[in-house]
Amino acid sequence: MSKRILLGVDAPLSPATLYALRTVSELIEQISPHVEFVLVHVVPAPYIASPSLGVYAGQLQTTTATTEQRAQAEHVLRKASLELQNHGIDANSIETLMRVGLPAEGIVKAAKDAFADLIVVGSRGNALQQRVRRVFAGSISRKVLQLAPCPVMIVTYPRLKQPSDLVTWYEEAITRYLQEHTGGLMVFTPAEVAEKFAPPHKTAPGRKETAAAILALEQLARDGKLCRHDVKGEMRYVND
Repeated sequence: MSKRILLGVDAPLSPATLYALRTVSELIEQISPHVEFVLVHVVPAPYIASPSLGVYAGQLQTTTATTEQRAQAEHVLRKASLELQNHGIDANSIETLMRVGLPAEGIVKAAKDAFADLIVVGSRGNALQQRVRRVFAGSISRKVLQLAPCPVMIVTYPRLKQPSDLVTWYEEAITRYLQEHTGGLMVFTPAEVAEKFAPPHKTAPGRKETAAAILALEQLARDGKLCRHDVKGEMRYVND
């Protein structure tokens, strides 16, 4: 009998979630091939923090996902599914779901509806910013653990040293990514690299990070690891 594992997927797809996807796929490969995966992304619903006429504090506004939110959800779920497939999981064993609501509650409700045997969520670790945020708001993973109807596996993203050289940081991050995703066509832009591989302490990469990403991509192009292409005035770097 197949087991069902539900994985929470955030947007944009964070390094913590990618690490969780990779970890659980490697673990399952060693234990049992008879596993079905359910990937769920919860679109955050508007949340009222203060009371107004006829509305109670903490009440969720009844709403549906916007076209943009649906597109983003479909995008991250597709990327998460491909990530599992890149690690040997059969596409026919992967189901995707989108929900609207509070992330932790949405993940738990989806797990109940899907009769999941295990919930897997990624945690962004114990950097100071994450610790402060958890004091005031609580972490999604902790709430899932409290509410879950089944065992929960929290995969903590490895704590990384802060970079002393941003260019080297991005160059090494791109190189690791290429090594982990062999056989597929990868297209990088400076802005995407600056955000996707941002140092742990950076939540909103700026001009300095984008400039460092450009230099890293140029160095990898000079080394022959990437090819540079000008597409309508935008530089793109491809691993062909």
